[in-house]
Amino acid sequence: MPKVSVILSSYNHAKYLAASIQSVLEQTFSDFELLIFDDGSTDTSQEVIRSFDDPRIKLFLYEKNRGPYYAIQEPLEFSHGEYIAFHHSDDIWERDKLSAQVEFMDAHKEYAACFTQVKFIDESGAPYDLPEGHPYKLVFKKKNRSREEWLNNLFWNLNCFCNPSVLFRNERENLALNACLWQLPDFYMWLNLCKRRNVYVLERELINFRLRRENQNSVSSLSLEKSIRVSNETYFTAREFFSLTDDAQEFLKIFPEAKKYCVGGEILPDFALAKLCLEHHLPSYQKLGLEKLYALLSNAETAATLKKLYGYDEKIFMRDTGAADVFGIKFQVPLLHSCLYVDFGAGFSEEDSLRELVQIGAGGAFFAKFTCPMKGSVRQLRFDPDDKNLMLIRLTKILVNGVEVTNFSSNAQEILDEYHLFLSTDPWFTINCEIVGAELSVEIFGVVEQNPLPKLEKFCTNASQTIKAQAKQIDELNSLSSEKVSGLMQTLNSLKESIKKILG
Repeated sequence: MPKVSVILSSYNHAKYLAASIQSVLEQTFSDFELLIFDDGSTDTSQEVIRSFDDPRIKLFLYEKNRGPYYAIQEPLEFSHGEYIAFHHSDDIWERDKLSAQVEFMDAHKEYAACFTQVKFIDESGAPYDLPEGHPYKLVFKKKNRSREEWLNNLFWNLNCFCNPSVLFRNERENLALNACLWQLPDFYMWLNLCKRRNVYVLERELINFRLRRENQNSVSSLSLEKSIRVSNETYFTAREFFSLTDDAQEFLKIFPEAKKYCVGGEILPDFALAKLCLEHHLPSYQKLGLEKLYALLSNAETAATLKKLYGYDEKIFMRDTGAADVFGIKFQVPLLHSCLYVDFGAGFSEEDSLRELVQIGAGGAFFAKFTCPMKGSVRQLRFDPDDKNLMLIRLTKILVNGVEVTNFSSNAQEILDEYHLFLSTDPWFTINCEIVGAELSVEIFGVVEQNPLPKLEKFCTNASQTIKAQAKQIDELNSLSSEKVSGLMQTLNSLKESIKKILG
């Protein structure tokens, strides 16, 4: 019986595969079996695999690709080692990786799994220094912590364990597999392992993690399809955290930040975790939080508990459902990124500015509302509708504290049929008013021209006619040289070219 069963999963990595296999065969610790699973590669991977002749190798070669679940599940049925190690067909182990991990695991029975730190290499196998801001820069570089702290880290930061660095005890309860997960099977595995057992990360860089060219910048190499799948699989996996809410004391060890939801020594862990999900930066978690809150409010008993402990009811839930944009509505509807600057006597400043995302409705209509406490009398307001470099906007009504204001101006290049034409990245309207009181409320109604081309053509025609008329007068009066007339025509042509560039 071998001490370690190494499961090496392979798919279309023929270029790197030999080095990966060799790094296992050359381990200083030799009491292992190597189970190589090729999941239907369409390159020469299977030829590379067959070229190795070592009695410790067992082959699992398939004609069709079936996914990461089977790349682990089937070899596990034939693994006989006390420990199991995962390996990937494009990574390389240091020669003493297995010996260091086996020694640690033999001496520390309290741990179910042992990971290592990571070195990065490029396509050729040379060391690769990740630039600042790269998503992999610090993801694996974690200090050891308790099981509860690992779970907390997994909740907020997702997977932080390097899958091809692991060595774990060959006990079936240590490995949770899910055939439905193609992008995040490792996140699911290690989350479920940490729910029951302790894990450790050796502070030694014992694996060379290969970053191919498409992964060497901070832009994800995931296709749109895979990115969508990651978001959905994150949601499915995050549901596992709600199995941690049965024991309130254990829950608070994992999520000490949930202590703010303890009231008089009582806590409803499901509610607390749902609220933490709403605080998460990922929409997948926010959606999960809303679903849990919906379920709690839909049950008369738990709804009464929420009301009693937290004063949380359907009205507050309404506000939560309006704040968590889990379906990305902000990116699906046309919006203005509007700002209102308020002059309380010292001019306009970022400190006294209000920002709102304003939805553009049917026909280009929009409504923007800004409110803030008064710091003194208002001298002037400035409304910046957006930062686009081409806009046609007509303001139809301005209400300041409920009173209509008509005295406003703009930095528009032209006004066409009451539409202000902006060819600047800093369009603004100034609103002159004298306001005193406890609160300022500004409501702006307007229309964005969604097809500006006809009005732009009119603008160009008007400008052309104006310049031609001026040129004619100049020619008739003979007061300007022909060079200056030519200069005016060049200005007109330049203006036309600028508008063409803006329109794309």
